[in-house]
Amino acid sequence: MGEEKKTPFVPDFFRQNSSTFVPGWLKAESPAWAPEPRGKALLLKGGHCVIAGQGLLPLDVKIRGATIDSIGENLSDPQAHLVDVRGRIVMPGVIDPHVHLGIFTDFDTELVTETRSALSNGVTTLGLYIGGQESYLSKLDDIIAKIENTSFCDIFIHLVILNRKQLEEVPVYYSRYGITSFKTYLCGIPGLIPEVEDDFLLDLMETVSALGPGATLNIHAENYRMVQRATERLKKAKPFCESLTDWEASHPAIAEAEAIQRAAFLSRETEARIYVVHVSSEEGIQAARALKPKTKNLIFETTSPYLTLALEQDLDLLYKMVPPIRRRKDQEALWEGLADDTLDTIGSDHTPMSSAQKKTSVNLWEVPPGYPAVGTHLPSLLDRASGNGLPLARLVEKMCTSPAKIFGLYPGKGTLLPGSDADLVLVDPSLKKEATPQAAASRSDYCLHQGKRLKGWPVAVIKSGRWLTPDSLDRVRGSLRAKYLRRG
Repeated sequence: MGEEKKTPFVPDFFRQNSSTFVPGWLKAESPAWAPEPRGKALLLKGGHCVIAGQGLLPLDVKIRGATIDSIGENLSDPQAHLVDVRGRIVMPGVIDPHVHLGIFTDFDTELVTETRSALSNGVTTLGLYIGGQESYLSKLDDIIAKIENTSFCDIFIHLVILNRKQLEEVPVYYSRYGITSFKTYLCGIPGLIPEVEDDFLLDLMETVSALGPGATLNIHAENYRMVQRATERLKKAKPFCESLTDWEASHPAIAEAEAIQRAAFLSRETEARIYVVHVSSEEGIQAARALKPKTKNLIFETTSPYLTLALEQDLDLLYKMVPPIRRRKDQEALWEGLADDTLDTIGSDHTPMSSAQKKTSVNLWEVPPGYPAVGTHLPSLLDRASGNGLPLARLVEKMCTSPAKIFGLYPGKGTLLPGSDADLVLVDPSLKKEATPQAAASRSDYCLHQGKRLKGWPVAVIKSGRWLTPDSLDRVRGSLRAKYLRRG
């Protein structure tokens, strides 16, 4: 009989009802979690760290103050506070590059409630979209002060640019506030956000390109004329509608694919670096895959709802969003796009609303788009990644490392390196828990995947070197200072 083969080191952690070999460390009893005594180093022993580009490795992590001091095998420090994290996966704090606050409720309120939701569920850094029709110069100082005084998460800002006045001020936003990413809409949200025409888009691309190689133009890519045409036809045929299937048809996938191609074509003329947000469809992925090899500075994002929800089973009107939730074939195409690097990042497009604000008892055409997503962002992706063939290390790359590199935060964020910020998430890969509004911890009274049992949840978060659990967040709020992340 030949030499016994070793079981592959990286198990399939998240496969439901798996009969595959599970190593002993995964079955370890939950450690007695203990917060870090102030002033002492924190030493995490026995966990498995997710290292981008390398995989899942049995490494210890030592944290001193707000940064990672060292990472390696068999670390020791008799003066450090030792925490046994056997059976836990240690990963960098998640960076959600796509969050909206203050659209349907007061910004000050959501800056607290929604960053608490994020941090309690493993998201330590947010890319926050700030929008409006007026100049931002009169309010950015106030927004940044509020972030530093009341947010639970570190935040970087994307500014929405919709008119000539804002366009003229882009160099000031960059130089004065360190904002290097801007957004515009090729298809707007009726009553909330207007779309822009191609002449404005070209001028904006030229302005962002002139800022330098790190500046990025984020684009909502849908052809608004195609969307308008489809919507008007459907409204005429079905003036009263209660189906998300019809909502999906009102935003045809071809409108996304065309807008991606147009934005990429114009970016070649201006040499602008563009970041296409929330790609949702198989057609969109096909367009992106064809363009990426021949168009430099082209970056694509999808979101956790598009990766984990599908029309075949998730038809609740609470899930109405722009672009819409699509079908399983689209979801499968998105996972393939992550695997072959067509897609670079995963956001959530978190836009918190209550069920009353969704007005779900009225006609679908009148239901506003948006849903709370950041609280279920990490667990929903952990639950689905393995079943879609994406290794854990690749998932972490798309959720943490790539957003940090794209938006100028690396290596301070997005990795477990000595000198990086001590923002870490400890995940129990075997923990099955029901998704509930209480677990998501948003101000919203509902959550995505509500009532479903998801496998793989964060059990603790280390933010700037502070050991936190959901129960401890409110107690430490006064001493937990978030950072506004200036870039450029």
